[in-house]
Amino acid sequence: MNKCFVPIFSLLWITMTPGIVSGQGGDSVRTLITPVQCYGFRNGAIHVDAVYGGIAPFYYSLDGQNFSTNPTFDRLWAGVYTLYVRDANGAVRQWKITLKEPAALSVKLEITSGVVTSGEIFGLRAITSVEREFLQEIVWEPEELFVQQDTLRQAISIQETTQIMVTVKDQNGCIDMDKQVVEIASAPLYLPNAIKPGSTDEDGYFTLFAGAGVKQIASMQIFSRSGSLIFERQN
Repeated sequence: MNKCFVPIFSLLWITMTPGIVSGQGGDSVRTLITPVQCYGFRNGAIHVDAVYGGIAPFYYSLDGQNFSTNPTFDRLWAGVYTLYVRDANGAVRQWKITLKEPAALSVKLEITSGVVTSGEIFGLRAITSVEREFLQEIVWEPEELFVQQDTLRQAISIQETTQIMVTVKDQNGCIDMDKQVVEIASAPLYLPNAIKPGSTDEDGYFTLFAGAGVKQIASMQIFSRSGSLIFERQN
Protein backbone atom coordinates (compact mmCIF):
# COMPACT_ATOMS: atom_id res chain seq x y z
CA MET A 1 0.00 0.00 0.00
CA ASN A 2 1.40 3.40 -0.97
CA LYS A 3 2.25 5.83 1.78
CA CYS A 4 2.49 9.51 0.81
CA PHE A 5 5.20 11.94 1.99
CA VAL A 6 3.97 15.21 3.44
CA PRO A 7 6.83 17.63 4.25
CA ILE A 8 6.40 19.38 7.58
CA PHE A 9 8.91 22.20 8.02
CA SER A 10 9.73 23.94 11.27
CA LEU A 11 12.13 26.83 11.79
CA LEU A 12 14.83 26.14 14.35
CA TRP A 13 17.49 28.51 15.69
CA ILE A 14 20.54 26.70 17.03
CA THR A 15 23.07 28.72 18.98
CA MET A 16 26.67 27.65 19.35
CA THR A 17 27.41 24.85 21.78
CA PRO A 18 30.90 23.81 22.95
CA GLY A 19 32.57 21.81 20.19
CA ILE A 20 35.44 21.84 17.75
CA VAL A 21 36.81 25.38 17.33
CA SER A 22 39.49 26.14 14.74
CA GLY A 23 40.19 29.79 14.01
CA GLN A 24 37.12 31.91 13.26
CA GLY A 25 33.85 30.00 12.71
CA GLY A 26 30.16 30.70 12.57
CA ASP A 27 28.46 31.84 15.75
CA SER A 28 25.08 30.30 14.90
CA VAL A 29 23.10 28.67 12.11
CA ARG A 30 19.47 28.72 11.10
CA THR A 31 18.06 25.41 9.89
CA LEU A 32 14.83 24.10 8.44
CA ILE A 33 13.95 20.74 9.95
CA THR A 34 11.68 18.18 8.29
CA PRO A 35 10.65 15.65 10.96
CA VAL A 36 10.25 12.01 10.00
CA GLN A 37 6.70 11.62 8.71
CA CYS A 38 5.82 8.22 10.22
CA TYR A 39 7.41 5.87 12.72
CA GLY A 40 10.19 3.88 11.08
CA PHE A 41 10.28 6.03 7.93
CA ARG A 42 13.49 7.40 6.48
CA ASN A 43 12.33 10.74 5.13
CA GLY A 44 13.55 13.36 7.58
CA ALA A 45 15.68 16.27 6.38
CA ILE A 46 17.99 19.02 7.65
CA HIS A 47 18.48 22.15 5.56
CA VAL A 48 20.93 24.89 6.56
CA ASP A 49 19.11 28.11 5.74
CA ALA A 50 21.72 30.59 6.96
CA VAL A 51 25.11 30.72 8.69
CA TYR A 52 25.98 33.70 10.88
CA GLY A 53 29.67 34.45 11.36
CA GLY A 54 32.62 32.97 9.53
CA ILE A 55 33.78 33.48 5.94
CA ALA A 56 31.80 32.18 2.96
CA PRO A 57 31.70 29.84 1.16
CA PHE A 58 30.53 27.34 3.77
CA TYR A 59 30.79 23.57 3.66
CA TYR A 60 28.45 21.18 5.47
CA SER A 61 28.75 17.68 6.90
CA LEU A 62 26.97 15.25 9.23
CA ASP A 63 30.01 13.11 9.96
CA GLY A 64 32.76 15.71 10.27
CA GLN A 65 34.71 14.05 7.46
CA ASN A 66 32.86 14.52 4.18
CA PHE A 67 32.02 18.17 3.51
CA SER A 68 30.15 19.68 0.56
CA THR A 69 28.52 22.96 -0.40
CA ASN A 70 25.09 21.28 -0.43
CA PRO A 71 23.23 22.63 2.63
CA THR A 72 20.54 19.93 2.54
CA PHE A 73 20.65 16.44 4.06
CA ASP A 74 17.64 14.27 3.28
CA ARG A 75 16.49 10.64 3.58
CA LEU A 76 17.37 10.71 7.27
CA TRP A 77 16.16 8.41 10.04
CA ALA A 78 14.90 9.84 13.31
CA GLY A 79 17.70 10.48 15.79
CA VAL A 80 20.32 12.93 16.99
CA TYR A 81 22.73 14.29 14.37
CA THR A 82 25.79 16.50 14.60
CA LEU A 83 25.85 19.26 12.00
CA TYR A 84 29.34 20.47 11.08
CA VAL A 85 29.89 23.78 9.27
CA ARG A 86 33.33 24.70 7.91
CA ASP A 87 34.08 28.15 6.53
CA ALA A 88 36.52 29.28 3.84
CA ASN A 89 39.32 29.61 6.40
CA GLY A 90 38.85 26.02 7.58
CA ALA A 91 37.25 26.95 10.90
CA VAL A 92 34.68 24.37 12.01
CA ARG A 93 31.70 24.62 14.34
CA GLN A 94 29.25 21.87 15.27
CA TRP A 95 25.70 21.69 16.59
CA LYS A 96 23.44 18.87 17.77
CA ILE A 97 20.17 18.52 15.86
CA THR A 98 17.36 16.14 16.76
CA LEU A 99 15.06 14.69 14.11
CA LYS A 100 11.86 13.51 15.72
CA GLU A 101 9.30 10.96 14.58
CA PRO A 102 5.73 10.31 15.75
CA ALA A 103 4.76 7.28 17.79
CA ALA A 104 3.89 4.18 15.77
CA LEU A 105 0.34 4.08 14.43
CA SER A 106 -1.27 0.70 15.04
CA VAL A 107 -4.72 -0.86 14.77
CA LYS A 108 -6.05 -4.16 16.10
CA LEU A 109 -9.28 -5.71 14.86
CA GLU A 110 -11.47 -7.44 17.44
CA ILE A 111 -14.75 -9.36 17.27
CA THR A 112 -16.93 -8.20 20.15
CA SER A 113 -19.38 -11.12 19.88
CA GLY A 114 -18.49 -14.52 21.28
CA VAL A 115 -19.98 -16.74 18.56
CA VAL A 116 -20.72 -15.70 14.98
CA THR A 117 -23.62 -17.49 13.31
CA SER A 118 -24.78 -17.17 9.72
CA GLY A 119 -27.14 -14.24 9.19
CA GLU A 120 -26.91 -13.01 12.79
CA ILE A 121 -25.57 -9.53 13.59
CA PHE A 122 -22.22 -9.41 15.40
CA GLY A 123 -19.91 -6.60 16.48
CA LEU A 124 -16.47 -5.50 15.30
CA ARG A 125 -14.13 -3.01 16.92
CA ALA A 126 -10.91 -1.38 15.68
CA ILE A 127 -8.57 -0.51 18.56
CA THR A 128 -6.04 2.17 17.58
CA SER A 129 -2.93 3.57 19.24
CA VAL A 130 -4.20 7.15 18.79
CA GLU A 131 -7.48 8.85 19.61
CA ARG A 132 -10.21 8.97 16.97
CA GLU A 133 -9.74 12.72 16.48
CA PHE A 134 -6.23 12.14 15.09
CA LEU A 135 -7.41 9.71 12.42
CA GLN A 136 -8.06 11.05 8.95
CA GLU A 137 -9.58 7.94 7.39
CA ILE A 138 -10.99 4.53 8.36
CA VAL A 139 -11.72 1.93 5.69
CA TRP A 140 -13.49 -1.41 6.24
CA GLU A 141 -13.42 -4.26 3.74
CA PRO A 142 -15.18 -6.00 2.05
CA GLU A 143 -16.81 -2.66 1.33
CA GLU A 144 -20.23 -4.12 0.48
CA LEU A 145 -20.69 -5.37 4.05
CA PHE A 146 -20.38 -1.93 5.65
CA VAL A 147 -23.00 0.79 5.31
CA GLN A 148 -20.77 3.31 7.11
CA GLN A 149 -16.99 3.47 6.79
CA ASP A 150 -15.64 6.25 8.99
CA THR A 151 -16.14 4.60 12.39
CA LEU A 152 -14.16 2.38 14.76
CA ARG A 153 -17.15 0.15 15.60
CA GLN A 154 -19.31 -1.90 13.26
CA ALA A 155 -22.30 -4.25 13.48
CA ILE A 156 -22.74 -6.55 10.48
CA SER A 157 -23.91 -10.01 9.49
CA ILE A 158 -22.32 -12.54 7.14
CA GLN A 159 -23.57 -15.73 5.50
CA GLU A 160 -20.23 -17.53 5.22
CA THR A 161 -16.67 -17.45 6.52
CA THR A 162 -15.29 -14.03 5.54
CA GLN A 163 -12.01 -12.13 5.85
CA ILE A 164 -12.57 -8.69 7.40
CA MET A 165 -9.94 -5.95 7.08
CA VAL A 166 -9.71 -2.45 8.57
CA THR A 167 -7.21 0.23 7.48
CA VAL A 168 -6.58 3.49 9.33
CA LYS A 169 -4.68 6.62 8.26
CA ASP A 170 -3.68 9.44 10.60
CA GLN A 171 -3.25 13.16 9.95
CA ASN A 172 0.40 12.67 8.90
CA GLY A 173 -0.59 10.16 6.23
CA CYS A 174 0.72 7.18 8.24
CA ILE A 175 -1.15 3.92 7.60
CA ASP A 176 -1.70 0.65 9.42
CA MET A 177 -4.10 -2.23 8.89
CA ASP A 178 -5.29 -5.44 10.50
CA LYS A 179 -7.37 -8.31 9.19
CA GLN A 180 -9.11 -11.33 10.60
CA VAL A 181 -10.93 -14.32 9.17
CA VAL A 182 -14.37 -14.54 10.77
CA GLU A 183 -15.62 -18.11 10.80
CA ILE A 184 -19.26 -19.12 10.96
CA ALA A 185 -20.11 -21.37 13.89
CA SER A 186 -21.77 -24.69 13.05
CA ALA A 187 -25.53 -24.44 13.42
CA PRO A 188 -27.07 -26.94 15.89
CA LEU A 189 -29.54 -29.45 14.42
CA TYR A 190 -31.79 -31.90 16.26
CA LEU A 191 -33.35 -34.90 14.52
CA PRO A 192 -35.63 -37.19 16.58
CA ASN A 193 -34.53 -40.81 16.18
CA ALA A 194 -37.88 -42.41 17.05
CA ILE A 195 -41.54 -41.74 16.21
CA LYS A 196 -44.82 -43.36 17.15
CA PRO A 197 -46.77 -44.02 13.94
CA GLY A 198 -50.50 -43.36 14.17
CA SER A 199 -50.16 -41.26 17.31
CA THR A 200 -52.08 -38.01 17.39
CA ASP A 201 -49.63 -36.27 19.72
CA GLU A 202 -46.25 -34.77 18.84
CA ASP A 203 -44.58 -38.19 19.02
CA GLY A 204 -46.41 -39.18 15.86
CA TYR A 205 -44.63 -36.62 13.69
CA PHE A 206 -41.07 -36.24 12.49
CA THR A 207 -39.77 -32.67 12.71
CA LEU A 208 -36.30 -31.29 12.05
CA PHE A 209 -35.29 -28.69 14.64
CA ALA A 210 -32.62 -26.08 13.82
CA GLY A 211 -30.90 -23.54 16.04
CA ALA A 212 -29.80 -19.95 15.44
CA GLY A 213 -28.03 -19.37 12.16
CA VAL A 214 -30.22 -21.66 10.05
CA LYS A 215 -32.38 -19.55 7.78
CA GLN A 216 -33.93 -22.33 5.72
CA ILE A 217 -33.65 -26.10 5.24
CA ALA A 218 -32.82 -26.56 1.58
CA SER A 219 -33.58 -30.28 1.37
CA MET A 220 -34.65 -33.16 3.63
CA GLN A 221 -34.80 -36.83 2.64
CA ILE A 222 -35.82 -39.86 4.71
CA PHE A 223 -34.84 -43.39 3.71
CA SER A 224 -35.99 -46.79 4.89
CA ARG A 225 -33.62 -49.35 6.36
CA SER A 226 -33.32 -50.93 2.94
CA GLY A 227 -32.26 -47.62 1.42
CA SER A 228 -35.51 -46.71 -0.30
CA LEU A 229 -36.51 -43.04 -0.35
CA ILE A 230 -39.77 -42.72 1.58
CA PHE A 231 -39.95 -38.95 2.08
CA GLU A 232 -38.47 -35.87 0.42
CA ARG A 233 -39.13 -32.15 0.67
CA GLN A 234 -37.33 -29.08 -0.72
CA ASN A 235 -37.12 -25.68 0.97
